[in-house]
Amino acid sequence: MRAGVPPDSAPTVFAAAPVVQTQPSRKSADLIVAAILGFMLLLLIGGVAAFVLLRRPTFDKKSIITASPSPIVSLAAAPVDETAALKEKLANLEKQAHDRNNQKPTAPAEPLSPPNQAETTARVNSPRDGFLALRSEPNSETGYRITKIPHGATVTVLGCPKPSNAGKIAGRWCQVVYNDQSGWAFDAFMIF
Repeated sequence: MRAGVPPDSAPTVFAAAPVVQTQPSRKSADLIVAAILGFMLLLLIGGVAAFVLLRRPTFDKKSIITASPSPIVSLAAAPVDETAALKEKLANLEKQAHDRNNQKPTAPAEPLSPPNQAETTARVNSPRDGFLALRSEPNSETGYRITKIPHGATVTVLGCPKPSNAGKIAGRWCQVVYNDQSGWAFDAFMIF
């Protein structure tokens, strides 16, 4: 005992009433977890089944009859028809090429005259496209493009026949030389 403290004056300790905690039964917690997992599994299986069903092509008698032939069918039935059509197209193209090669060159209706007697060069002015087409003929529909003359390049002008229209643009087709290639260019896109 401590000195000067009477034995009756010991501190009184009050004990709290014991707290009784009730735990949910283990069975009900396991049942809830199992139900949640089962629901999630059902959702997953349903999603996979929906994906497979939506991605799978469907066939019925009507779609098979009216649908275009599959590649296997076209390989068996169509080559004869396609071959005949291709042979016919080839024969037509060969005839057109033969006719073109046997044509006598036609002289221009008017002799070529330079755009301006003092100038025989011009600068290409086609900033929108960035080039001017040098063509095999003075016509954008029948002449093929020989090369692209870049914007700002200088060309030698041999002569230009009478004015014509290229679509909505008025001008003349001029015979020009660019990088040792001779052809036709539309003068609406040149600065003399």
